[in-house]
Amino acid sequence: MPLDISRHFAAAGPDPLVSAFAKRRAVMPFRGRHRVEPEEAEQRYAAVMAEDVPAKGRLAYVHVPFCANHCLFCGFYANAYTPAAGSAYVDLVIRDIERESEAANVRAGEIDAVYLGGGTPTALSAKELSRLIGVLRARLPLAADCEITVEGRIIHFDEDKIDACIEAGANRFSIGVQSFDTAVRRRLGRRSSRQEAIAFLEMLNGKEGAASVIDLMYGLPNQTLSVWQSDLETAAELSPDGLDIYGLNLIPGLPLARAIERGKFPHAPPLAERGAYYDAGVRFFLQKGWRQISNNHFASSTLERNRYNRMTKEGAECLAYGAGAGGSIGGLGFGICSDLETFGAAIARARKPIGMLMQSDDLQPLRNYVAGSFEAGSFDLSGLDHLAGVELSEVLLPLAEQWRDAGLLALSGPRFDLTIAGRFWYSNLISAFYDVIEAERLPEADNAPHSHHHKGKDNEQTRRNHPA
Repeated sequence: MPLDISRHFAAAGPDPLVSAFAKRRAVMPFRGRHRVEPEEAEQRYAAVMAEDVPAKGRLAYVHVPFCANHCLFCGFYANAYTPAAGSAYVDLVIRDIERESEAANVRAGEIDAVYLGGGTPTALSAKELSRLIGVLRARLPLAADCEITVEGRIIHFDEDKIDACIEAGANRFSIGVQSFDTAVRRRLGRRSSRQEAIAFLEMLNGKEGAASVIDLMYGLPNQTLSVWQSDLETAAELSPDGLDIYGLNLIPGLPLARAIERGKFPHAPPLAERGAYYDAGVRFFLQKGWRQISNNHFASSTLERNRYNRMTKEGAECLAYGAGAGGSIGGLGFGICSDLETFGAAIARARKPIGMLMQSDDLQPLRNYVAGSFEAGSFDLSGLDHLAGVELSEVLLPLAEQWRDAGLLALSGPRFDLTIAGRFWYSNLISAFYDVIEAERLPEADNAPHSHHHKGKDNEQTRRNHPA
């Protein structure tokens, strides 16, 4: 019986940014993976780490689970920072890095990008940041041109910390500005004003040897299209090396969602209106001559490589360190326990503090190809056929043709490029391709699209082995 792909069709309408789909689908990072029993997890992980398997294109992620305060929109807050807690935590992470650096699997391939995320890594002291980056460079096999990103925010990130990071080897800073509008920022829990944010970024941009990247967010409460346009113009005037634009993900149960439900906050723009924000951002930076290097990332200079984020979407293996971090190695996806006490106790016993271990199925290379291609905005169906060993394009091409007719992509033979609307809805397109591929390739018993999904936190919550 032919597969019914019509449930994945986009709605026809005058503006696909508004009406292509009724809701956004999330791309679950643990899709197609099944949980390894806890009593087997440590042994399975250790066995993979003992393998001397040559690898190319690896990543490393370090999670810093501290923040100065809990921003209303953020789902990553875990612990308040104190100097004592920060120092003790860095000691533990360094012990784990040093112990694992001797593993055969770690030594088997160079690491092309390192990402320090959180939480707020820049809540740490200059000395702690320097120690952590120094140990990563000294003990892990980093490539000569390894991208080393420090994620941060304006508050508590002074010039001494920036200099310490650069001197230790960091060469990329990703700063979560979200909006330059003081009123919007303050309502969200961002303490610094518009002028303070601008002054900080001007100082950061003046530093030699490191790319500066600004994160902006659209669809925030009180952020009209005119406020968003002002945010875009301010960011461009600052001339960072790169810039990201993300739509607000209003997660139920977080402070912002609760405040809106109680009427203490104005409602955020609905999904049907957010496409206009994305469209304005993409067109603005393309008209400025910036390069769009992924659905959400733009570059104004060659310093911005966006290597970590791109390779994550392509399924690169990722070593992971720190409470709440997530990674993948040898067909295993894993999350490190987020509880600091449990984390510390495991490190003290010279154990990897694995909180969750997942085994990938045989379709993971196909998912990686799909996600990486959609993230780049360009897809070659013949490449997918070659990787799969069968002609999946026979069933996927009619779906792509319908999306073309709906205004989501431009199709030429087996290749297509996403339009701005297609990039806006990319997660729906990825999920649809996943569904079709699984229905075609998995045994009938496993055909349910979400039969192997991890039911807990996705890796944007466990911690991106991305972020972005």
